[in-house]
Amino acid sequence: MRIKKFFRTFLLLYIAAICFLTSCGGKTPSVTTASSATTQTSSTTSSTTSVTPPEPKKRVAITFDDGPHNVWTVAIADELAKYGFHATFFVVGNRIGGEKRVYNGSSTALYLFRNGHELGIHGYTHLENYKNCSDAEYQYEMSETVAAIKKFCSGYEATLMRPIGGSISQERIEASPYSIITWNVDSLDYKHKGNDSASEQKENVETIVQNVMSTVKEGDIILMHDIYENTYEALKIILERLDAEGYEVVTITELLGEPLPGTRYSHR
Repeated sequence: MRIKKFFRTFLLLYIAAICFLTSCGGKTPSVTTASSATTQTSSTTSSTTSVTPPEPKKRVAITFDDGPHNVWTVAIADELAKYGFHATFFVVGNRIGGEKRVYNGSSTALYLFRNGHELGIHGYTHLENYKNCSDAEYQYEMSETVAAIKKFCSGYEATLMRPIGGSISQERIEASPYSIITWNVDSLDYKHKGNDSASEQKENVETIVQNVMSTVKEGDIILMHDIYENTYEALKIILERLDAEGYEVVTITELLGEPLPGTRYSHR
């Protein structure tokens, strides 16, 4: 009798267990661990968090005339490099070739070329007005400058030209195989190159900076000259301020996007 009672009890417990498992659907209860909870949270966060893209840089081109100079042009190029900026240098042919010994610009032109800067034609003697000089004088200024650039920067093809003083006839613009580049922001640094005293230099440098920063805006072409100490001193301040205001200094070609020959540009 006791055996039958024991067997009946065991059978009832067995049936109860089967029912319990059936009611749970035969599934093993899930356990959320700390690591899985973290993974779920990270997944949720990554799917809902958006990243705001940075504001695009405002672009301007700083251009330099009348060099290269073996001191100030090099110093200017090195200052630009601190920000990863590049500029366009409109060179004078006889200052590359070494006839103007004070400039000694042959190695400097190569330095600019190798460091990603753009070279343009300014003229060979810096004496002619391209609005009223003869055709022979004009062609000499162009061809001799091109030859000087190629001599010291092997393989470089200049595509840009800046007239002396920005003066050139419309007929010559339209017939030119080069893009004619003028400007719309003038630093007037050539008027403020005096250094007779420390106070005079400080005042002149501040004036150059103000001439640029008071009017500059996106797409501008800025005129400076890389043969003056005050230009270099002012440029250090200008670059710092432009960078802080979200500007990027680029070459003319980068600013304009492959400018057309026979066309005059003063800004983008």
